[in-house]
Amino acid sequence: MKRDRGKSLNLWARLQDDDVEALGLLYDRYVDELFIYGRRFSADKSLVLDGIHDLFLNLYKYRKNLSQPSRVDFYLMRSLKNTILMRVKNQRHDLPADQNICDPLQFSVEEGLIANEWEMERSQKLTKALNLLSKKQGKGIALRFTENFSYEEIAASMNISVQSSRTMVYRAIKALRKQMQSVILLFLIIFSFFFK
Repeated sequence: MKRDRGKSLNLWARLQDDDVEALGLLYDRYVDELFIYGRRFSADKSLVLDGIHDLFLNLYKYRKNLSQPSRVDFYLMRSLKNTILMRVKNQRHDLPADQNICDPLQFSVEEGLIANEWEMERSQKLTKALNLLSKKQGKGIALRFTENFSYEEIAASMNISVQSSRTMVYRAIKALRKQMQSVILLFLIIFSFFFK
């Protein structure tokens, strides 16, 4: 565990030195754990996934100003919790439709259009990437993230070992990330331009 913690801290240091690959490796390492953790604060899977994406986008945007945590996993979990709770709070805060208040935190029209275009492109790429997975990997991903099955439940459902279910989901996520990497990099470049 100590060696594993050291590897995460090494990736963190690489991220601070502008290594985009380190961001992807941190994402791969923690996305599953973060998703499970995030579900404690919201049953809305989309909200949790959006919170995770916001978290990693902010890691990239503010990489030069990141402090060095003693535990990367604790830092990510605490940040995700804050992000999700803020999103939940914002969802509950409904302004009347006729009230025209300019919120400085809202996207500009151009940023909103870019975000919408990126979301459509990401969705299309994700669909294509999912179609490239084997049937077994596709089923494993669906059980894990759509049905929220544990690895033990996936193993029982697919008649494989627990270790095989973990490996299959990990490899599927890795394959998806590889397919999606160009879209993620484009997104990071666009938004780093707007948030200089």
